[in-house]
Amino acid sequence: MKIRWKIILGIIISAVFLIYALSQVDFAEVIKAFSEASYGWTIPMMLSVIFAMVIRTWRWKWLLSPIGDFRFGTLFSSIMIGFMANNILPARIGEIVRAVSLSKKHSLSRSSIFATVVAERVFDSFGLLVVFFITLFFVDYPEILKKSGLIVLAMTCLLLIFLYILKVKTETTVRIFCAPIKFVSANLSTKAESILRKFADGLSILTSPASIAVIFLYSVFLWIFTAIAGYMIFFAFDLHPSIWASFIMLFATVLAVSLPSSPGFIGTFQAGCVFAFDLIASLGMFGQDVSKSIALSYSIVLWSCQYFPITIIGLYYFKKEHLKINEISQE
Repeated sequence: MKIRWKIILGIIISAVFLIYALSQVDFAEVIKAFSEASYGWTIPMMLSVIFAMVIRTWRWKWLLSPIGDFRFGTLFSSIMIGFMANNILPARIGEIVRAVSLSKKHSLSRSSIFATVVAERVFDSFGLLVVFFITLFFVDYPEILKKSGLIVLAMTCLLLIFLYILKVKTETTVRIFCAPIKFVSANLSTKAESILRKFADGLSILTSPASIAVIFLYSVFLWIFTAIAGYMIFFAFDLHPSIWASFIMLFATVLAVSLPSSPGFIGTFQAGCVFAFDLIASLGMFGQDVSKSIALSYSIVLWSCQYFPITIIGLYYFKKEHLKINEISQE
């Protein structure tokens, strides 16, 4: 299996981070925290997770506008299927599953659709970085986090420049990219050229400044909404930190789940939450001592609020569209 090494690597990384999250934890205190938590806050939290998917759907509709005018419901189902796949399948293939789902419904090029997903991820990074740099005015982050933000910004800019060049100088870029492949296989080079050209077709939105502005604003709003919504789980554990604590939690968990991991980001997500709690406490935002046991309890509840609604809805659409795992693997 071609992705087996990725699966093994993901499991190892998840295990390492899970050990970190579970270290120095008093499980009796974890049980006590669960028993005393106010689970009523999980309902609006789960609704906010679904609403975030609605925002993502409208943004994807903008990204896909040069390819066609798609119904909201069609795009929403494909997005939920893709995120569900990330939750239960290895190697983070949900982005490909999303493209396959939409291409099957409209008989479109998978490469063109996948290009919009890649562009979406770039805008996600830009939006999150903008929110991060805004919080710098209010939060005194450690120097290493500030430098990390600048490094990620530089990498994101380079990726966006490459995608733009691929769109406006498609033939030149394709020739340069595929020239080394010809030494290996002429057939492989021909196939790569075809895929890259179709991929470039899906990047048409990058030539429209107005559309770029709209998509960028969608991305910034998405992350601000996600951060503020996450604050509700602090209430569930009777914690009342500064609102900026919720943004720190967002940055830490997003960075953690960007690493290779097991399906559902188990281990990396919990470790991200525990790290965020340590940072929030070091900045004095809790105003009280908060143990690592509470942090772990919080991470499990927050993870559940995000994992189960997306997985259940995604599985519903997956079955409704009569998709099959073996067909997806073949695609």
